[in-house]
Amino acid sequence: MSDSPNAVNTKKKWYRKVPPVFVLLMIMLFIAAILTYIIPAGSFDRVPLADTGREMVVAGSYHTTEQTPVGFLDIFTAIPQGFAASASIIAMILFSAGAFQVMTESGTIENVLGVLLNKISARRNSGTIVIWIVTFVFSIIGIFIGPEVHVPFVVVTVAVALGMGYDLIVGMAMLLGGSIGFATAPINASLIGTCDTISGLPLFSGMGLRTIFWFCSTVMACLIITHYANKVKANPEKSFVYGIDTTGLGFTTAFSDCKITKRHVGVLLCLAGIFGFTVVGCIKWGWYLDEMTAVFIVGGIIAGFVAGFNVEKITDCFVKGATNLVFGAMCVGVARGIQVILENGHIADTIINAISEPLIGLPPVIGAILMTLVHGVINFFIPSGSGQAVATMPIMFPIGDLVGLTKQTSILAFQIGSAVTDIIYPTIGSLMAICALARVPFEKWFKFAIRLVAGVYLVGWIFLAIAVAINWGPF
Repeated sequence: MSDSPNAVNTKKKWYRKVPPVFVLLMIMLFIAAILTYIIPAGSFDRVPLADTGREMVVAGSYHTTEQTPVGFLDIFTAIPQGFAASASIIAMILFSAGAFQVMTESGTIENVLGVLLNKISARRNSGTIVIWIVTFVFSIIGIFIGPEVHVPFVVVTVAVALGMGYDLIVGMAMLLGGSIGFATAPINASLIGTCDTISGLPLFSGMGLRTIFWFCSTVMACLIITHYANKVKANPEKSFVYGIDTTGLGFTTAFSDCKITKRHVGVLLCLAGIFGFTVVGCIKWGWYLDEMTAVFIVGGIIAGFVAGFNVEKITDCFVKGATNLVFGAMCVGVARGIQVILENGHIADTIINAISEPLIGLPPVIGAILMTLVHGVINFFIPSGSGQAVATMPIMFPIGDLVGLTKQTSILAFQIGSAVTDIIYPTIGSLMAICALARVPFEKWFKFAIRLVAGVYLVGWIFLAIAVAINWGPF
């Protein structure tokens, strides 16, 4: 019988055969190398994009080149090359984790959250309120800064989720509201700004419709997370991560026993300062990963002194925090190595050209929807918003013209298709780091996150249809 104990055990054993994250990334490295022998090498001509330091693809310039397959040793040299290319991301992850460890060991995070949750927990539907607030907060933050900055905060959202009777996936999902915010942002510099520059559109034009799109997408994410969370709370065995050890991830003190001291307030102000300077710096001064890392270092040191720690204690906290994320940082470097192989084998442009050509001649709405799927596939191979924009949009804009899409609509299709899939692709280093820190196996996370992607895609397709119907512009 299909519902016999043996059948259930067989299914569980089969599911556990999905390789661990690091092994999965290594397998993908080898697959990428094999593809360099199968897929013809090719390239687009490129020209400098003014004031960005990047190069833009010339539409219609694709041509085949000499085959440059990646050798066996090159597979492994791609790993340190990936680390070198991801140095700024890795440094930001490690030092931000160190700064956050200072705040954690001061007791600030646990006591402040404990007091807040103790007040909220007395209300009806308190768990739902917390999920919506936390998800929206990170979604708003995601409008201004990339998801890499969110990595160390997974310990907070996981602790909140466990404290409210939910599971590890709910904690991850609330944090990755930041990725939804980043993907659907109305004023995202790396996604919208780069595309506007390439197209010649006024910078951040179309903000009104995009703001509504961002809000609806975040609401959809909250509904999906809440639905899953309520199922888990009613029956913990429904959790996709049921049985995984959560020791050390939850609160060590009962909510009712949590108290906020003057030192806790001081450390909390340091955390607010880190967020404030990071957001303002990114928007006003064009900061990126290196500057954000510096803010985390300075903020962490100041927080340590405010907490009453000496220099040795602060140093130990930074080392301990970074140690907790070494595995995640390694995943970032290895994931970037996959892109290195595709670039060295000169097959990335061939892939882009092959999957974009079939869009020509389709009805506008169908063409726009399929364009999102094309960008979703490309995002696996080029997991960088601005990098994908300069590689694909010079091709997609002419295709959009032939299909009957305004450039504004083509950008929306890019926005929907590219960054939303950041929450399900193992080539996204920050996602792998979050999975490692939250102790959530990638395949378990994927099983849940694919619902988020489907939900946001559905919302996005509705807005694409609206954009086509109103001939969204200015052009």
